[in-house]
Amino acid sequence: MQTRTTSRKSLASSPNCDHQVADVKQDTEVSPRCKIQIVYSRRRKKSEPVKDAIGSVTNSLPSYSSNMSQKVQSKRKRESDDKEELCKPREKLDSGSFNAYLEKIWRGFSEEKKRRCTYFDSLWFSLYRVNSSKGKVLSWIKKSHIFSKAYVFVPIVCWGHWNLLILCHFGENSKTNTRSRCMLLLDSLAMANPRRLEPEIRRFVLDIYQTADRPETKNIISRIPLLIPKVPQQRDGSECGNFVLYFIHLFLNLAPDDFSMEGYPYFMKKDWFTHEGLDRFSEGLDSMT
Repeated sequence: MQTRTTSRKSLASSPNCDHQVADVKQDTEVSPRCKIQIVYSRRRKKSEPVKDAIGSVTNSLPSYSSNMSQKVQSKRKRESDDKEELCKPREKLDSGSFNAYLEKIWRGFSEEKKRRCTYFDSLWFSLYRVNSSKGKVLSWIKKSHIFSKAYVFVPIVCWGHWNLLILCHFGENSKTNTRSRCMLLLDSLAMANPRRLEPEIRRFVLDIYQTADRPETKNIISRIPLLIPKVPQQRDGSECGNFVLYFIHLFLNLAPDDFSMEGYPYFMKKDWFTHEGLDRFSEGLDSMT
């Protein structure tokens, strides 16, 4: 949930979160999973730069989102050829709603799948990029025991857009015949260039290994493949969060027990699900118990 304030604020203190940020006029978003706030600078003038949740400066984030939505819809209209209507406008998910839906989805999986996989809170990657909270995030990740997991789902929200990073077999020391240590980046808006995240993803991964006292060096991390399959694309500027949830849902149902580069991209292709299926999935989120 988002709350707005014009008074001075800092990250809320709790037993698990005790870091602070600089005083600014701000919007905040609270992560229900780790009970913290992430700070968004408020844009005061139309021409004034605005910082997003990760501190990156853009000329105008609201304008970016609006323009991107128009471009996606125009592109879909040209490609639809009257075979598929645009979906009804859907409100973009905030991190609180996203985490609540993900927890509901997770409860529906078998104990075996949950034992072999895990996921990060949707704000962890953004908080990692803030120097004052980087150490805290890495300590949370260390407690997640990701090196014993086959797949780790890392939701990423940057520049007002959601992506899904999947860490595959990170406990492996080297490539084997049956499983491959690699990273998958699933982006429903390829025109936004997902490769721009790669430098920060690799720094994130290197810090995860070093915090766990693993022997992997920067050179080894640089050789872990970051794969970006051609997945189905969103139809407007608001449904990227729903795509990430659906990616997780389908991946856990369809992924092999041992991911091998020889089978890549497996089911992760441009047409690996229909938009009608996504719509039914999204409509059913609220009814999950």
